[in-house]
Amino acid sequence: MPYTREELQAEITRRAPWYQCIEFPEQGITTTDDPANAMLDAAWDNKTDDITLAEAARLRPRPKWNAIKEYLPSVRGLDVLEIGSNCGFFSFEFARAGARTVTGLDVAPKWLENAEWVRSVLGHQNVRFQNCDFMRYDGTPGTPAGLLSGRDATIPLPNRLYDVVFMSTVLDHLFFPLFSIYKMCRISRQWVVIDSPVAPGIDPARSLAHLAVAPDNSHHGFVFSETFLRNYLGRLGVPAASLQVHHHNQGRNITYVIDVRQFTGSLHGA
Repeated sequence: MPYTREELQAEITRRAPWYQCIEFPEQGITTTDDPANAMLDAAWDNKTDDITLAEAARLRPRPKWNAIKEYLPSVRGLDVLEIGSNCGFFSFEFARAGARTVTGLDVAPKWLENAEWVRSVLGHQNVRFQNCDFMRYDGTPGTPAGLLSGRDATIPLPNRLYDVVFMSTVLDHLFFPLFSIYKMCRISRQWVVIDSPVAPGIDPARSLAHLAVAPDNSHHGFVFSETFLRNYLGRLGVPAASLQVHHHNQGRNITYVIDVRQFTGSLHGA
């Protein structure tokens, strides 16, 4: 039985907080119509000139989606992997855009539980979510859950499993961001899309990386200058002509669209 508007709103409230604003078109509501249901942190990467930071947090990541969707590759009929899928916003948008299959990975059970519930309500039979670290991911539902640990003896490097591999504001939170880029390029058949914050106060022409760690050691953030990532992708074997760079959020974010069809994965030199 489908939810009534009132039943759906009650379940949304019960599952709060929500990190993403996800729309339920049939009932005409979203997960964060009530600001009390939204995680109201500093959502600067979704800030636009016409909304406040609080509104950016409540609407996240819709402002970003509206900014980047025009230059993303078409996913119609393709297999998509989203790394860091959270509550499923981008995964559901890819499904709506005609993707054949969508797989979302995340390490946070809370967000994945909400994503699975939304998937069941929206009826996306071609979307699935999995609790695992991308570093552990081997392309199967049996991949161990959670973050890579000291007990893991290998890191799987499967080739050409998905047409499009996508991540948004995830690269900065990874423990192994550079190795993750390499794995993304290997696991994709056509496109890799990385939306990432820009290093604040760093000259984009300089090839620099920066790591910040929270005072309580609870989280960290890597940021890279545009030149650094251009240089790194070039060293991995991505031709310069295969890389598109798009700035948004008043220049505070960059979306890298990488055509990996010319990527060989052969590393040379030292």
